[in-house]
Amino acid sequence: ARNFNEYLSLTRQRDTEMFALAYYNLGYIAFHQKDYAAAENRFRNFVQLEKGENPTALADAYNRIGDCNLHARRFEEAKQCYAKAENLNTPAGDYAVYQLALVYGMQKNHTEKVNMLNRLAAKYSNSPYAINALYEKGRSYVQSNNSGQAIATFRELLAKYPESPVSRKAAAEIGLLYYQNDDYDRAIEAYKHVVTQYPGSEEARLAMRDLKSIYVDANRVDEFAALAAQMPGEIRFEPSEQDSLTYIAAEKTYMKGEPAPAKDSFTRYLQSFPEGAFSLNAHYYLCVIGKEQKDDEAVLEHAGKLLEYPDNPYSEEALLMHGEILFNRQQYDQALPDYKKLQAKATTAERRQLGAIGVLRCGALMHDDAEVINAATDMLAEAKLSPELRNEALYYRAKAYLNQKADKKAMDDLQLLAKDTRTLYGAEAKYLVALQWYNAGNYASAEKEILNFIDQSTPHAYWLARSFILLSDVYAAMDKKLDARQYLLSLQQNYQADDDIQGMINERLEKLK
Repeated sequence: ARNFNEYLSLTRQRDTEMFALAYYNLGYIAFHQKDYAAAENRFRNFVQLEKGENPTALADAYNRIGDCNLHARRFEEAKQCYAKAENLNTPAGDYAVYQLALVYGMQKNHTEKVNMLNRLAAKYSNSPYAINALYEKGRSYVQSNNSGQAIATFRELLAKYPESPVSRKAAAEIGLLYYQNDDYDRAIEAYKHVVTQYPGSEEARLAMRDLKSIYVDANRVDEFAALAAQMPGEIRFEPSEQDSLTYIAAEKTYMKGEPAPAKDSFTRYLQSFPEGAFSLNAHYYLCVIGKEQKDDEAVLEHAGKLLEYPDNPYSEEALLMHGEILFNRQQYDQALPDYKKLQAKATTAERRQLGAIGVLRCGALMHDDAEVINAATDMLAEAKLSPELRNEALYYRAKAYLNQKADKKAMDDLQLLAKDTRTLYGAEAKYLVALQWYNAGNYASAEKEILNFIDQSTPHAYWLARSFILLSDVYAAMDKKLDARQYLLSLQQNYQADDDIQGMINERLEKLK
């Protein structure tokens, strides 16, 4: 923040995109610090200065101004900003419509909230907010006392996205609605679905609690006892005093910053109560302690236990820790399924992206071109992908396309990368573009590409040197052997690194004699 403010005070070029972006970045700094008043002010400065050259950032700024107003419960102002963001027709439009729907819900205007959510589904069918939008639509019907529509909406969510954590909540909502309407038989079936489909989840625990109440109300306690015995997930309902106290003591020890004795306590708890009410929590803490102590075997063991119940609250972190260790051990074929599950089940865009990155890198290191192409394409479809990750995805996809002889697709990716030779991927891409022209016999285009590379320069000397060698090959093919020899001799005198370049130079000089 100090650096941006210093830039704003020093620069004389105030009518530029960079000057406007300084306010945009200051807005985000304040936003992350939860100083919403300052964030709104900075984003408004950006909006006033932005000339329409960057509609994506402009829409994002309007969304953040809307968020600041929403935080202050200035609902009408928030709606105006979200509407402006959507009207710019950028990838951020789905977020704007989703937030508009939520604001209408806060204003208890459930009809308009449903209209907005329907609009989101129609206009942004592939939006990452689609799942939550369906759930919120169901909740609107609940709050409007329209149980029939609510149940139908929640069932639609279950049918379309059965693996989503939001679907667990929807399934539980269905049971609760039947329960509240005294439709006990349907409530029982709905809650059974929650327990059997999502064992180990918090929703399953709550479903069993409500099932107990239903059977007690209906004077069918024996049926509940039989049901509880056959339900998956090893759910215990009235854990013994020893069970709970042993776990609480271990947790308190960890919270005091004493991981070694906490590890012993959690281990003793699991030995005494391997299927106890807090066994998943204990396995999670042992995962965390194992990671802190760099005990990979412990992390793999306890993360593996957590992953036996894929819908527990720690699943995503377990997948991350489990996959990371396998990846670092170069067991890419085993790490790949973890990253795929994370990508499919993550509840945040950030974790979905971590899963996609893991899939991409595993695929690349396993030389699985199809996996690389699919993962990179998924990543590149993300609206908010950092330049570094975008370059990495383009690079690996281009190399996979080259392996598959899909030269045209590879060239498209390489040319995008080659625009910035300051990066390692960009420097190699620039060389590969020229190599593609050379292999196609288009020596004039190859020469032009390499001369442009030399003119741009790069901090990555190896790929510049490879381009000089390729230029000598181009000139040799064009029967300009004198030029080819001169470039090789110049490179021989000036390139000092200890790698394969000198060998390539000598090999070509020998042929040019």
